[in-house]
Amino acid sequence: MRKIQSTDLLAMKWVSGPEISPDGRSLLFTIRSIVEEDKEKKYKAHIYLAREGKVKQFTSGPKGDTSPRWSPAGDRVVFMSERGKDRSQFYLISMDGGEAVQLSNRKEGVGEPVWSPDGKKIAFAAVEPEPKTDGEDKDSREKSDVRVITKMRYKLNGRGFLPDRPTQIYVLDVETGQIKQVTSGPYDCREPEWSPDGKHIAFVSARFEGHEFSSIRDIYIVPAEGGEMRKVTSSDVVLGAPSFSPDGKWIAFYGHDNSFRGATVTGVCVVPAHGGPVTFLTKEKELEVGGVPGGDMGASPGTRPTWSADSNWIYFSALHWGRTHLYKVNRETKELVQLTSGDCSVLGWKKAAGDDTIAVHLGSPCLIGDMFILDPHGPSDDSPWKDYPVQEGSERDALRVVEPYVVRRVTRVNDELLSQVQLSWPEEFTVESTGGTKVQGWLMKPVGMKEGRRYPVLLEIHGGPHAAYGYVFHHEFQLLAARGYGVVFSNPRGSVGHGQEFVAAIRHDWGGVDYQDLMAVTDYAATQPWVDKDRMGVLGGSYGGYMTNWIVTQTDRFKAAVTMRSTCNRLSQFGASDAAFTNGEFEFDGDPWDNPDAYLRVSPLMYVRNVRTPIMIIHSEEDLRCPMEQAEEWYVALKKTGKTVVFVRFPGENHELSRSGKPKHRIERLEFILAWMDRYLAPKEEDYEGGFTKPEKPIVKLPEVV
Repeated sequence: MRKIQSTDLLAMKWVSGPEISPDGRSLLFTIRSIVEEDKEKKYKAHIYLAREGKVKQFTSGPKGDTSPRWSPAGDRVVFMSERGKDRSQFYLISMDGGEAVQLSNRKEGVGEPVWSPDGKKIAFAAVEPEPKTDGEDKDSREKSDVRVITKMRYKLNGRGFLPDRPTQIYVLDVETGQIKQVTSGPYDCREPEWSPDGKHIAFVSARFEGHEFSSIRDIYIVPAEGGEMRKVTSSDVVLGAPSFSPDGKWIAFYGHDNSFRGATVTGVCVVPAHGGPVTFLTKEKELEVGGVPGGDMGASPGTRPTWSADSNWIYFSALHWGRTHLYKVNRETKELVQLTSGDCSVLGWKKAAGDDTIAVHLGSPCLIGDMFILDPHGPSDDSPWKDYPVQEGSERDALRVVEPYVVRRVTRVNDELLSQVQLSWPEEFTVESTGGTKVQGWLMKPVGMKEGRRYPVLLEIHGGPHAAYGYVFHHEFQLLAARGYGVVFSNPRGSVGHGQEFVAAIRHDWGGVDYQDLMAVTDYAATQPWVDKDRMGVLGGSYGGYMTNWIVTQTDRFKAAVTMRSTCNRLSQFGASDAAFTNGEFEFDGDPWDNPDAYLRVSPLMYVRNVRTPIMIIHSEEDLRCPMEQAEEWYVALKKTGKTVVFVRFPGENHELSRSGKPKHRIERLEFILAWMDRYLAPKEEDYEGGFTKPEKPIVKLPEVV
């Protein structure tokens, strides 16, 4: 077996979006892969169908196909595609065969489809059309490219400038193709959900003064034909993903009471459909509902809370201590049942409407991602999934389930690649940090290491800060291990999945207890007999990039650093980012004009003269979350103070470069990281069995730095 390479990205395939049929007998999902078009490597996605023991490609259009949704009867499927000249549109295909028929033709495109209970209509959320103008005025007025901004949230990373028109709820008649707008007003309306009788649609909106500065949202209900909107909640909850109970009496959703603002643990909630007080069903358990560990392979779109047929139980997924698993909670008693467990993560799921069959998108440190079925029929020959094998694999990353479920494997999309390469399994540990806090971490050994030798180790820091590492496949980590490095990563205070007090612990103290936790993890790694404590590096992205910048101003123990999509000046980022303007509500002590010291005190820029570590800055030119000006400020400060630094800029990329950037750029990014670390930490090939597997030709060239 060989060691994994950066270019192995080109052979990877990514499953997502499991959609189980209403009768629980068939599964639709999407596979995204990298293809070559016009001499350029690009992503393309198609929909696949699994049933009767087989997996076959279901769509094959020239453009990507995504978001399949079964009709309530299971006889038709609607999906989204960019086959036409306009933006994504709806296409309908019969399970009896035939070509897909285009349903919509909106210039503005469409949003995720939601079938009505009778299968005659589809609700969706999409931006409002441009207002019609008088033809003479339109012809006589020269089109201008000047932007006039009046909204606070006028840009978004990955999308650029947002339309100045609100998002509304629409209903499409499947038979006639007619589309009717059912909401109106200057407020965004999203996430439509049909009532069981098909007469009403619930949706999410913020329709109050100052809503642009708030995360609070409300659930509204509107007649399916349009009309007066009725508010169900009381403008005091952060919420999303509404889901009607089958008896129509309740609406479940994911949300929290905003007591810790963006650091509040998200849970499962219910509210009477006619309105009333919100009940927080999982708050005491402090599970991060809907969360998944961070990685560079992606996850499925989130699944709404899903009711049992008797309207008593609500199914959901949640992140806890680095693992995402399935649970159900009782609406009345708040009894909690964990359905799955193991050193792996449920990256997406969907429960059948007609029975308890659950489709799962599963990942682990040695599994990029595949589709599995939680079969409630057990190993019985009466099961419609009997022709799919019961899960095989090592005990350490196996998905375990409660009775009567058995786990059946549906796909093996990356088996050819994974069978060729050696991987490093992360060994979990817990270390005690300041104040007696227990911090979860992992240590990956270099692939092919020899006994009695010592090896360089890299500290990886996740973004967020309210995110987490855990049991998922991480190409970057595996590549570093394959090229001679140990990798240590952790969930310091501020991370999710460890309870409310833990996630809120860094309030007004970025670079405080989180820094102490990261150093405690580093100290643990340094005690391992195979670790060379004098050859350690540090790297991270987003908040992890900020912490990398912070760390090199506080300590000289790291011999090299790579900071990616980072920030260095918390004061200037406040107004330049698409999201940082909310930081004064909780993360920092007030807004910068009222308390500039609160921002400058935790800005690495203010301590640039302390830096002794050689730094590589990697940044995307279209990053709106941590704007390019942050990298430029940091680079100028480092250069002017005589530090060792190189600045790598990626054109046409945004904050998601490592996860969804152009394949060419993702590979180059990985090779720049390796080139920088190799320059200062220098793994020696004779210390490893089989040496290193490197690309035939150098992918990047690293300049000399004075």
